[in-house]
Amino acid sequence: MIEVARAILEARGRDHEMYFNDLVNEIQNYLEKSNSEIRDALPLFYTELNVDGSFIPLGDNKWGLRSWYAIDEVDEEIIALEETDEDDAPKKRKKKRVNAFMDGDEDAIDYSDDDPEDEDGYEADPALSYDEENPDDEKNEVEAYDAEINEIAPDDLGEEVELNEEDDDYSDEDTETEEEE
Repeated sequence: MIEVARAILEARGRDHEMYFNDLVNEIQNYLEKSNSEIRDALPLFYTELNVDGSFIPLGDNKWGLRSWYAIDEVDEEIIALEETDEDDAPKKRKKKRVNAFMDGDEDAIDYSDDDPEDEDGYEADPALSYDEENPDDEKNEVEAYDAEINEIAPDDLGEEVELNEEDDDYSDEDTETEEEE
C-alpha cells in the first residue's frame, strides 16, 4: 500500500497534497480491495506512512512527498498552516465547572475558579513586577535588605569586645568536679 500511495502522490504532483482519507480511498480503488480489507490494513499503513521517510505530514491530516519540499520550505509551510488555523479558530468559552460538594450553597466559596492568571484577559500589575532593566528596583531591594540586617545585628559588630577571664559563674574547678563525677 505504501508504494501505491507514493505512486499516487507522484502522479498528482507537488501542488496536490492529499488528505489521508482521500489517499486511502484512491489506494482502495487502485488495489480493488474491500472495505474490510482496507480497514484491517489501515493501522499498519498509517504507521508505515509515518515511519517512511519519503512522506511528510503537512497538518490537518494532509500528506505529501518529502521530495517536493526543501527543508526550510517545510517548516515555513507548516508554520503558515498553524497560523491560519489559529486565526480561524473561534474563541474558547470557559467551561462552567460543577462541584458536587457545593450543593447549591450560595455562601460557599468556589476555590476552583479563583486564579485570575488562568483567564485570557489577565495582565499582571506592572508596579508589582520586577523590572530587570530598572536599576532602581535593585537599589531599593538592597536598601531594604540592609535595613533588615541592621535591625537584627547592630552596626557595632566590628568592634572588639574584651572577655573577662574570671567568670564568677563558671570556673576551671567546676569542670574538674564534673569530670570526676
